[in-house]
Amino acid sequence: MASINRIEGNENGEEGIKVAIRMRPLNTKETKAARVWRVLQKYNSITQTTNEGKPLPERVTGRTFFTFDKTFGEKSTTREVYNDIAQGIVESVVNGLNGTIFAYGQTSSGKTHTMQGCGTIEDGQGTGGGVVHMAARDIFSLINNDPDRVFLLRVSFIEIYNEEVRDLLVSGNDKVLKIREDSTRGVFVDATENIVTDFQSLLSTLFAGEKHRAFASTGMNERSSRSHTIFRITVESRRRKQNDANSDDDASIPSDDEDDDEDEGDGAVRVSTLNLVDLAGSESVRHTGATGDRLKEGAKINQSLLSLSRVIAALGSPSRTHINFRDSKLTRILQPSLSGNARMAIICCATPSEMYLEETRSTLQFASRAKLVKTRATINEVLDERSMIKKLQRELAAAKRAAEGEVDMTQLKELESEAARAENIAKKV
Repeated sequence: MASINRIEGNENGEEGIKVAIRMRPLNTKETKAARVWRVLQKYNSITQTTNEGKPLPERVTGRTFFTFDKTFGEKSTTREVYNDIAQGIVESVVNGLNGTIFAYGQTSSGKTHTMQGCGTIEDGQGTGGGVVHMAARDIFSLINNDPDRVFLLRVSFIEIYNEEVRDLLVSGNDKVLKIREDSTRGVFVDATENIVTDFQSLLSTLFAGEKHRAFASTGMNERSSRSHTIFRITVESRRRKQNDANSDDDASIPSDDEDDDEDEGDGAVRVSTLNLVDLAGSESVRHTGATGDRLKEGAKINQSLLSLSRVIAALGSPSRTHINFRDSKLTRILQPSLSGNARMAIICCATPSEMYLEETRSTLQFASRAKLVKTRATINEVLDERSMIKKLQRELAAAKRAAEGEVDMTQLKELESEAARAENIAKKV
């Protein structure tokens, strides 16, 4: 049995989802079409233009003009996107806060390129990588530069295909995973978790999982993602003990059988997760020409993205009425993050082409709704019974010292009672 101690992650507590727009260059199918969306990077804004690239006679905020936390033009690099939008969240995860980063947009808008650096995660490694590579590299760099803590990293990789959750780390396994919930873990999926010890072992896990992901060719994309994927990195850490000082194994959490020195903290273990989400793109049949299985897949993708959009709209509404996370597997799995206990960033990818004028407008309107959502990320510290006893005993001793003769008997009795109760529980376990 364990206790969760939540500590505010920043001074202000509440913060908004960080929302960025990345406009990709025209592709070969769009070269004859006009550019009708322009990035005003200096003002972090996007504006609609005429086919000749001139300003519209009337500017309508929320329809032809939008402002975000950050905008990236057609010449922007993934490194720039990562540094401005994702890097701070990755650092927070190593320090004990939950984080979620995902790319949103229509199919063939540049989401996978942003997250993976190329068509596949493995190919992306050779181009400098995408957000996934950069986040993984930074995590291990931060760990190596923190000599005061011992870390354990676990990763899982799942996809949501036709509203079924599958484990990408299990080869040849078509078993559908169930979404579960309990009072300790909250909402979770019982997916395979691999322990990783360095950057290369993490990437190897990604490479293996990606080979099982659903892809297909459509009229808009030769290699179109037919599923949403969630790559989750779980980071556990605790303060290093003196007898760990000469240990080179930073990939495991040593046992707590030895007595801790009083100045080594309360033995709490921080547990945080980083969700890297690559969403399948919304699709229009008139552009994809989809039939049969591709049409069914597209309908399921659009359905789940619509549910995500509704949840985002409800979370950003001042009234905050009932929010139905159960409408789709995607929103259900992301419920803990969307509900508030995570720092979040959404990278919305779009094209400036006149061919997809309304699709880009829809993406920008989704991004505007996401800006209204607030989260309150907290550090999650897990205390086992033994660690909790020591923590309560220290609090009891500190209360007695602070009293200096003016003892608050009610407070002392409460602390003594909690310490005794924790000891009794520990004896039964």
